[in-house]
Parts: sequence; structure tokens; C-alpha cells
Amino acid sequence: MATFNYYKVFYFAAFFKSFSKAAEVLYSNQPNIARSITRLESELGCKLFVRSNRGVRLTPEGEIMYKHVAEAYEAISAGEKELAEMQGLKAGSVAIGASETALSLFLLDRIEEFHDQYPGVHLKIRNSQTLHTYHALKKGQVDFAVVTAPLDIGKEFRAKAIYQFQEALIGGRQFATYAERQLSFQDLAQLPLIGLTKTSSSYKFYASFFLQHGITYDPDIEAETVDEILKLVKHGFGCGFFPVNLARQEIARGEIFALKLEEEPQTRKTYLVYDPNQTRSLAVQKAIDFIGK
Repeated sequence: MATFNYYKVFYFAAFFKSFSKAAEVLYSNQPNIARSITRLESELGCKLFVRSNRGVRLTPEGEIMYKHVAEAYEAISAGEKELAEMQGLKAGSVAIGASETALSLFLLDRIEEFHDQYPGVHLKIRNSQTLHTYHALKKGQVDFAVVTAPLDIGKEFRAKAIYQFQEALIGGRQFATYAERQLSFQDLAQLPLIGLTKTSSSYKFYASFFLQHGITYDPDIEAETVDEILKLVKHGFGCGFFPVNLARQEIARGEIFALKLEEEPQTRKTYLVYDPNQTRSLAVQKAIDFIGK
């Protein structure tokens, strides 16, 4: 059976209709090209070229063979090019699952840095609550997830803490007087609260935090996103726990106030979660390393 190299020689000789030009492109010489073509013709049992003083032209059999060889060679060349681009991260795709809190706090900045460094990699970001993001990871809809604790994950996954943040209880201007004193948990139980929905990791975190102090966490208003909590607080609907880093400007402008508790919530953590046994492309592995740094 003819080797790939013979077909490669045939492709260029047929493309240029010249053995000398094929030799130039392949960094060979004309006698070597002629020998390769002769061997290929011998194996196929037919003439592929008609030779003359003016060069070469394809026979009818050669025309048929060139049609198929050209398709195959160009497909192989395209594959080699794509692999080379992927190795240089000029191509590839990455699907990232992200909790809304993680995305707002730091993940968008890291994704932006990754995109600036590897603009050829196509990014798909699936933004939802931690539980929904984890389910997307389990179903293989995303390559990895960045989510906020608390989170129960299966043994097949690995979780790496990559960011931590502090939340504070914030209130609008009508709660300014509360900012002048330290609130007990009995005081807290009397305040109108705004929180994320019961399926969120935030709800589980504060349900446990309140339970430790003998009261029930039962927000009067449930918001779908962290940004909604801030908007509702600013419009006077109640108080809510919110990442301190995302509220500094509003606090500095006096639009909202950070209320002091007799015991502040513990620092919360964000994790990068992935399946260590899953085969990953170079682009996905680089994104995991980059975002999880």
C-alpha cells in the first residue's frame, strides 16, 4: 500500500503540474519526485501523469485520484493547523459555569485577563446559582464550575478554594440610626430582611448562621441575584447580607449603611470545581490553571 508521503508528492506535483515545483515546495529534488510518482503508479497499476518536454499533466486516472487525494490532504493539513493553534491556544473552546456571586466578585476580571491573553479561545459562560451551576457540571454542560460555598459535591469532583470574601448586613438611609450601634440577633430578627432564594448557597449559609444563634432565617423578600439585593436595599425594602467589596462605593456615598452585628458572619469561600478524571483539551486545562491561580 502506498505511503502517505507518496500521495503528498503526488498532490503537489498535480497541483503545480510540475515535478520541479513540487520538489521546491517539498525541499527535495526532481529525480526524487519522479521516483516517488513512478512507485505510486506501479502500486496503483496505472499512469497518473503524462510527461512531456513542457511539463506534466494528469491522465484521466490521475484526475480521479487527485480529486480524492486533494480532499484528504487538505483535511489533514487543516487538522494539523488546528492542533498547532490549540497548542498555542489560538483556538479551542471553554465552557465555564459560574455562580452569580462569584461572577460579580472576581471571576469576570479573571476571565477578561484570560481572554486578553488567549483571544482565539471561544468562551461560553453559564451564569446561575451555585446549585444549578453544579448540576450543569454533573451533566457535562460546562467544563468546570466556579461556585460559592456551602456546597456538597460528589467524590468524583475536586474543589479548590480560589477566593474568599466578607459579607456585611447593609441597609438603606432609613436604617442609618441602626448603623450607630451594635445589633443583637434579637434586633436582627425584627428587621425586614432581603436574601437570595432557598436554592442558593447564600440562603443555606445564613440559615445555618442564624440557627447557631437561636433564630430563624426567613427573608421577607427573596431575590434572584446579588445585584437585586443591593437595588432593593437602596430602595428601602429592607436589609440584606451583601459582599463588602461590592458595596464600598455606595457606603462611601452614604446611599447605604453597613450595620454592625454582635457577631459578624464568617468569611465565605469560592471554589473551582472540576472532574480530575475527565479528559480535557489544552484550552480547558489552561483556563482551569489560569482562573484557579
